[in-house]
Amino acid sequence: MCASTATVGMLRAQQPTDPLRVTVAPTTVLTERRDSLQFVNCDLTVTNAGTDRLRIWEIELEVFDSTGRLVVRKTVNSNGYQPGIVTVAPPILRPNETIDIFNPFFWFDADVPLHRLQYSIRYLIENTAADSTRNQHRLPFDFDVEGRLTVLPHAYADRTPLILPLRGRLLVWDGHDFYSHHRRIPLHDPRVVQFGMRANYNRFAVDLIAVDAGGNTHKGTAYNKENWFTYGMPVYAPGAGRVVASANHVPDNWFEGTRLRTPDVPDSDLVEGNFVLIDHGNGEFSIFPHMKPGSVRVKAGDAVRQGQMIGQVGFSGDAIFPHVHYSLVNAAHLMTADGVPIYFQRFRRLLGVTSKTEQNAPVDSGDIIESTAQYDGGN
Repeated sequence: MCASTATVGMLRAQQPTDPLRVTVAPTTVLTERRDSLQFVNCDLTVTNAGTDRLRIWEIELEVFDSTGRLVVRKTVNSNGYQPGIVTVAPPILRPNETIDIFNPFFWFDADVPLHRLQYSIRYLIENTAADSTRNQHRLPFDFDVEGRLTVLPHAYADRTPLILPLRGRLLVWDGHDFYSHHRRIPLHDPRVVQFGMRANYNRFAVDLIAVDAGGNTHKGTAYNKENWFTYGMPVYAPGAGRVVASANHVPDNWFEGTRLRTPDVPDSDLVEGNFVLIDHGNGEFSIFPHMKPGSVRVKAGDAVRQGQMIGQVGFSGDAIFPHVHYSLVNAAHLMTADGVPIYFQRFRRLLGVTSKTEQNAPVDSGDIIESTAQYDGGN
């Protein structure tokens, strides 16, 4: 699927041998399509196996078609007063350190053949103050150390017919775009490692909240869960399947003034809260955390229909306000599962006084949408 090699620049003597180890997460890189664009949602991991302190200098991507011909070359580097590269990678990589770089080259026109992606990550050696002074005057293509990674992406074909899990006018408060907190999970951060997370099951997740015609998310103060239009709304199964697991006992969070408070429960309950996990029977699983205590209507072993009510929106688990968090994943064990693209059927994008009907399409941060699907009890 992917391989990595490291090479040493020719512009400086006495360089370390193969100091960089570059990998990709997830190991199977999936592409997603929306309208006239295609997206590559993956992250890069770089390990400094050498003894030098390194400064990030340039990241380059080359795209090749199936014949091996170059199609696109993109670069983010250290050039300019506010270099773009500082937004995607920690500036310093220390010896024996591993960091995550959030892939800056994540979208392409639909007609670009993404057969093979070649990443080159380039660093400068910066052990001393003299190195630092010298590095300030170097050009982007003058580097000391380079790590390379080849990725062969796969277009993802969804397996489960899915509808939106909520009815009414919805805002995608957070999707899976470049700046989304769902995407930007550093798997090598010590806190993430300690938590036990080995893959990003939220890679393609969406947070949905109800809004009124003016785009308001709540009435009155935001520091009362009952004021949020989403709180208590029915949550529906997006696709047919069988329940793997559920929880219905975790108390909601609450606000104390402007402070978020959480109940005294085991750490595992503070992540998902009340939830439903559905196996669609084809290698895809739907997970719904943060549900209202006492509202979950299904349990492990129950069969569910598409559009069946499974519970209500709550404020439990790792939630900062009432909302529906929805992820589609490739395994039942979330700590090792990868998220996969979500394509919803039968909904509309609300575009002011107009709308666009969608039959099989993803949603992302900022979209205002409304389902046209059939749910239990009718529309």
